[in-house]
Amino acid sequence: MIDRQPKEEKNDMLKLYQIEACSYCARVRSKLTQLGITYININVPRAKPERTELIEISGQAGVPTLVTEDGRVIADDDDAIIAYLDEHYSK
Repeated sequence: MIDRQPKEEKNDMLKLYQIEACSYCARVRSKLTQLGITYININVPRAKPERTELIEISGQAGVPTLVTEDGRVIADDDDAIIAYLDEHYSK
């Protein structure tokens, strides 16, 4: 897991960098839906070298990667992303 402090400017919504066929990404999407969170879904290319935006933002090419509203990056770790969502969005 890579957990970086804000590199981006603040966002109005969470951003999820993912691939539709990725089971780890599906777990995160399911949690976002379960919690009723509106987010920006960014589908990245299958080929890791082509994931330039993701690499620029997080320093790596793994998915799922979540960018929080405050610009924090939680990269390539569905368990860490789900824990973050539970901690910050569960009622």
